[in-house]
Amino acid sequence: MKIHSYEKALFSQKLNPERLLELQKEFPLFLGDKPLDTMQTAQLLAYVSDPYLQKLFEETQKVYPNLDAQEKAVSSIFRHIKFYYSNFMYPEVFSYISGSDDEVFYENQVLVIGLDRFLGAGFEGYNVAGIPRYKQFSMSPDYLNRKITMALAKYFVPAVSPNAPLLHQMIYEAKLLYFVQSMNPEIKENILLEQTTVNTQWLHKKEADIWRYYIENGLLYKSDYMDYSKFINDSPFTSVLGEDSAPRTGIFLGYQIVLSYMEKTKVSFKQLMRNTNPQSILQKSGYKPKQ
Repeated sequence: MKIHSYEKALFSQKLNPERLLELQKEFPLFLGDKPLDTMQTAQLLAYVSDPYLQKLFEETQKVYPNLDAQEKAVSSIFRHIKFYYSNFMYPEVFSYISGSDDEVFYENQVLVIGLDRFLGAGFEGYNVAGIPRYKQFSMSPDYLNRKITMALAKYFVPAVSPNAPLLHQMIYEAKLLYFVQSMNPEIKENILLEQTTVNTQWLHKKEADIWRYYIENGLLYKSDYMDYSKFINDSPFTSVLGEDSAPRTGIFLGYQIVLSYMEKTKVSFKQLMRNTNPQSILQKSGYKPKQ
């Protein structure tokens, strides 16, 4: 599976009119298929001359001198998806320097990977860009396959309404995780959950207490997103559970419910993905965390 490296093509050679025409033929996704006017050319030259973006490119080349390992990993992910979804067509894959929050996106049979978002938590450029520490730990090569698969998962797993009850959000996010795990059978749990090792241990240790808190406070059926967003959104910790707590506790609980459901019902992967009744999944799971 070839990954077309837009960042290398753009940053590694001096741009001139002839080179721009070559790039347009190879990367119309980024540059369009019509001749660039004077303003567009100036904007592109300013982009490749930006010191911060140049630093991102240099660091990207250090971390990813070639994309052999990534091409192998993407091929494996695609093969696993093809096993479950026979009509899945392999998309074209591109890498680039995003310079923003765009890590990976998948749309219209195209998968685009912002390699500069996976340079490692110690990369000084992330501090310069003002990226919070709690977000940086997963901005490493270890998380690349997870986030590639997550972008693809959102195409296959039916989304829920933003106004849906917390339980619906929990099961939706859990199904995404189950998809990612199924396409990456060897993935480590903390990588899958996008949690630090310490937070993953905390979640297992406190699982029963967290579940009790949800039940006692009637959280599962709250439908005001502002009320429950703290339990599924990224953050340093879950504010109501203390500063030593892990974030996204709702997603962790949802995943445990789905694991229990799959173990108890023995339904297939596709049956789980087609099930749009979170209440049924909860009831049939018989979920009861160990005390």
